[in-house]
Amino acid sequence: MVTKDLDNINLLAFQQPINCCNVTAIAYALTALGHSTSVDDIFYVTRLPIATVLDDGMTLAETYDTFLTYVEKAQLPLSVRVEHFDKTTMTFDNFIQEIEKAVCDDKDIHILNFGVTIAHDNFNLSGGHFSLVADYDPNTQDITIADTNPKKYTRFWKCPVERMYKACVDKDSSSTRSRGMIVVRKIDESHQ
Repeated sequence: MVTKDLDNINLLAFQQPINCCNVTAIAYALTALGHSTSVDDIFYVTRLPIATVLDDGMTLAETYDTFLTYVEKAQLPLSVRVEHFDKTTMTFDNFIQEIEKAVCDDKDIHILNFGVTIAHDNFNLSGGHFSLVADYDPNTQDITIADTNPKKYTRFWKCPVERMYKACVDKDSSSTRSRGMIVVRKIDESHQ
């Protein structure tokens, strides 16, 4: 079964500039929701200092703040929320429920922030990464990721959902909080 998120994401091709997966994920998500956006647009509109992204990287909270700033300044009809996975409400079962609903809903996109060592089950990789949820198969319990860095990780790759959950629970060393996800959703303007 092909899902609406996978359909929307599959039409796009994004490649992150070096050390810029967070801002690339924002541009990728916005474009998948019908608001064509480039990485340069994010930097220009938010006035985000390039050194902040390239030198230090960005935490989930900083990426969320940047996303929210862009949506507000560009006056886009979108809501943005962040979920750190150290919250007691973000259990594995709640994560699966969120992902199952997300991949069938063309009004939202989920960006995951995860530890790459855990997600790829590869100790030669390290650090955190941001990419989009494209699909989920409840039968195999594999989550499909639309990667912001396809030259390094391939455009789409699969990960057991339990391992991805653990990768999102992983603590970001620069913030001492768990990683997690950002959800951007179209606002139904007819009900405002």
